[in-house]
Parts: sequence; C-alpha cells; structure tokens
Amino acid sequence: MVLGLSNPFRGAAWTRAGFFAKCWTKNGNRVDVLGTVTPKTLRKRGSKKVDETSVYNIIPHMISSNPLVFAIDTITSFLVTAIMLGAKRPDVTLISMPPGDVGLGAIMACRFTGTKYVVEYRDEWEKYEINRTESVVYRKSYTFIKTLMSKLLQRSPLVVTVTSFFAHNLRLRGRKNVEVLPNGADVTVFKPINKNKVRKKLGISPDDFVIVYTGIIGDYYRLDVVVRALAKLEGDLRDKVKLFLIGDGSQVPEVMKITRELGLEKTVNYLGTKKIEDLSEIVAASDVSIVPGFYAKGQVAVKFFESSACGIPAISITPEDSLLAKIINEEKIGINLPSMSEDALAKAILEIYENEPFRIAAGKKARKFVEEGFDRKKIAKEYSKRILQYVNSS
Repeated sequence: MVLGLSNPFRGAAWTRAGFFAKCWTKNGNRVDVLGTVTPKTLRKRGSKKVDETSVYNIIPHMISSNPLVFAIDTITSFLVTAIMLGAKRPDVTLISMPPGDVGLGAIMACRFTGTKYVVEYRDEWEKYEINRTESVVYRKSYTFIKTLMSKLLQRSPLVVTVTSFFAHNLRLRGRKNVEVLPNGADVTVFKPINKNKVRKKLGISPDDFVIVYTGIIGDYYRLDVVVRALAKLEGDLRDKVKLFLIGDGSQVPEVMKITRELGLEKTVNYLGTKKIEDLSEIVAASDVSIVPGFYAKGQVAVKFFESSACGIPAISITPEDSLLAKIINEEKIGINLPSMSEDALAKAILEIYENEPFRIAAGKKARKFVEEGFDRKKIAKEYSKRILQYVNSS
C-alpha cells in the first residue's frame, strides 16, 4: 500500500488505510505501507511495526503547491516506490490519493515495474489545488496535471473511490468503471455509552453541553469560526457549553490565541491527539459533533461517521447541495448550515441544546445509519474481496 503521508497519524487517510491493513493482516495477508518523511516528520522516518503491518516512511516529501516541487516529489516517489516494488514484489499495490504527487509517482512506478495496482481516489485533490490558487501559472499547471491524472485513471485496472459523487465525477473524466467503497466507522469501538459514567471518569460535569471536534485543526476546517460562534452564546448555555478539540494541525496556535482573546479558556479545551479507545469514549460522552467545512461537495468526513456511530447528532457547515448536507437532512441526524456564519452557528448550537428530544432521536438514527451502511469491518471484507477478484482474474 502506498499512502503518501508520514504514517501512522490521526487523520482520515490513515484511519481508513490503517484499519483495512489491520483487517487484511488478520486474514493471513502480508501488508506493507509505504509512506513519506518530511522536514516536520523526521522522527517518523524509517520502518516500524503497527500491529502486524510494516510501515516504511522513506519517501522524501517536500509538500508544496508549487508545480515544480510537485514534479520533484512525483519523481522522488517514482524512484523510491520502484525500488521498493522490486524488493518486496507484492501481488498487488493499493495506491491511496491524495496526496497527488506521491500517488502519481507510485502509479508510474507500478506501470514501469509491471506491478498490479489499485488506485484509491479519496478526494478531488486536483480541483482543490486549482481552486485555491490565485496564480495563473499554478492553475494551468494543475489543470495539466488533472488531465494527465484522468488519462492514467482511464488506463488503471481498478479504481476505487469513497462516494457516489466522486464516482460520478470520475466517469465524467472518462473513467468508465469505478468501484464505490465508502468510509465508515468501526461500530465495535465507536458506540453509544453511559454518558454520566464516562463523564465522571473524564471529569466532565453532567450539566455541561459538550461539542466535540476530531481531526485536522486547520486547512478547510474553520475552527476559528466555531470559537467565535461560542463567544456569541448567552445565558446558561454560555456557562455550560464546552468545546473539545482532539487532533493536530497547523492552526492549533491560532485557534487557541483566538480562544484567549475572547476569554474562552474555560470553554475551549484542546486535548491533543488521543488513542482510538480514548477518542471514542470522549466522542460518545459528548452531546453533538461538529464538521465546520469541506473542500469537495462529495466529501463525507470520517469524523462524521465516527460520531454518528457513537449515537450523537452532528452540526455541519457545508453547502446544501453537498453530499454531507443531503445525508444529514434526509436522515434527520443533525443540523446543516449552508455558509460560514458565526451568528447562524451560534443559533444552531442554541437550537440543538434546547431540543433534547431531537438530539436523542437524531443520535439513535445516526447510529442505525452507520450500522446499516457504513460498518467499516463489512466494508473492509468487501474491499478485500474486490481486490482478490482483480488479482485472480488478471
């Protein structure tokens, strides 16, 4: 498996890849994960064991939106992956994208060495790079990269994506057959619990109204808007509300600075990263989760599936025509806000706080929703089946 990040880490990409690797090794398969090392992740360089999976963080990765750096990272990925494929001689290589540069180099390495491979296209990373830059040169460069990627996807033997929305867009780009194997949650770990018992253990008051956020703190997730919305709350809720931030990211200092400026030190609690068992307890002991942003209409964050599996509703901030908004509205498992408005978010928090019957009903529906369609163990079993069919048929 090639996942162009410094593995393992607490994020959607490793949550998915690491879980599948763990399931596959339990079935007697050998799984190696090839990752990267960056100037900020030097401590993770080299090889290590994660359960029964061997992780190799050995691809040098500069990480930049500059097209020239992207090209250098692609070449580096090609060279290291090709050497690794020659040494390991895998039956099949799963290439998970984004990041695009490492994934693109890995595809080229597989084609060069004649290795069977599967492309897992998790997000529309090319569109993200095109839309976020103001440079005409950068935009044209990534448009070319997108065209190149489309041609490679058309020629790839098996392409997997995580939502029907992404599958549809890939078909528009010329890829005829796309398998959809969604994200989800481990429903045996993320599950409803006795809130009062766990709150007592964690030192959370039974009267507190707890909002939880997990994952990357930064990028397109606007925790600054969430903190400012909390400052607009009034009355009893202002004293009772608590925001738990669990994860890591470039904007942790900025978010905590805003917290201090607004005098919310007792409201906003940054807990850092947590082991999966501790994380699931904190989420399940909360009243509502929040997903404050997105970068693709077809994106459904892993944090949403995990909090839903814990039986708590969600507040999301995504356009009404996004897949996440559609799920939340149709399943009645939370509140969706179509724009980044601090006032609207404060109003939504007050609304869901005052409507306890809705929270309870939404939480039960959320749990059922994940159990029926997004149980990660069932998805892993199906994923393994699809890959074996491809390997045995070619």
